[in-house]
Amino acid sequence: MLTNPQQDAVGRLHEILVELDELGNEAAGIMREHFPELYRTGDAYGAFTLGSSGNRYDTTLESLVGEAENYNEEELEEDY
Repeated sequence: MLTNPQQDAVGRLHEILVELDELGNEAAGIMREHFPELYRTGDAYGAFTLGSSGNRYDTTLESLVGEAENYNEEELEEDY
């Protein structure tokens, strides 16, 4: 079970993910408008997707936040 400080931390991490998504969209728009060829390359490789990945096996900020939501120190201690 998460403590209040951990819940606050997870909340802020979610806010950061939203901010990263907004920044990625802004960057994509700038590239699309001023550098369309580079935008197409960046878009093809997911360069504007910040904090997450289309590959479910990648470790990303988004996947770590998901793990933090289910964080249980006692379970981790049992693993050692």
